Amino acid sequence: MTATTDRPSSTEPKWDKRPVRGPGAAAIYLQVAEILSEAIKARQGAYFALPSEGDLSREFGVSRVTIRQALKLLEMRGAIYSEQGRGYFTTTSRMKGVSGFHSFTSEVRRLGGTPGATLIGFVADVSLPEAFCNHLQVAGTGRFILLRRVRSIDGRPIAVEEAYLPMVLYPDATKEMFEDGSLYDRMTRLWGIVPAWADALFESIGATMEEAGHLQIAPDAPVLAVWRVTATDTDQVCEYVRSIYRGDGFMLNINRYRL
Repeated sequence: MTATTDRPSSTEPKWDKRPVRGPGAAAIYLQVAEILSEAIKARQGAYFALPSEGDLSREFGVSRVTIRQALKLLEMRGAIYSEQGRGYFTTTSRMKGVSGFHSFTSEVRRLGGTPGATLIGFVADVSLPEAFCNHLQVAGTGRFILLRRVRSIDGRPIAVEEAYLPMVLYPDATKEMFEDGSLYDRMTRLWGIVPAWADALFESIGATMEEAGHLQIAPDAPVLAVWRVTATDTDQVCEYVRSIYRGDGFMLNINRYRL
């Protein structure tokens, strides 16, 4: 599967034309927020850009201040998010709840989305970088296979991922073996390795130029770096991973899970 260009739908929803004023009615911005919320829900989790504040102001016949209040309320609820200079976008509900610990492919499918992965790097016989050893507090001895992938949901890039796999556990591994599908499924089917538990460290940082390009965000935009060590039931480490998740329009459910 491949990640495609992150383009929100150009088809704008039709807002309910019911009046937003009335004796004893709720505050106008609350009424506008409710109408927008219902229209977003009617699109069943589709990702799209909302009209500008000016367009919404004219459409509803209310001030831009009122529209801004309504949008901020929806942003607080997690229904939409804003990008400076670009406007407001829906937060795709199918992205919510991904833990970052289970198989990304399986989790996204369980939530009703379409997972994608683009392999952007494969190098065999490398050392575990010092940054991994320091963050995860591991010795990192031995030689590793490096996989670099861009993960996506419904064609929208969500994360840039670096995975270091101990070479001793994956004999005869080739680049073609990792070009599509679930990494965890491949581990189990080809080498009998079943990931069972994971520990992770979370760090808020700014996106590098390369990461921003892959995630289609601005350089130095806030992202979440997740450093993870994954092991089998016998405590055999089967991967070290660093995932860079975009900080907008995506929710990561942070818990420890049995895989």
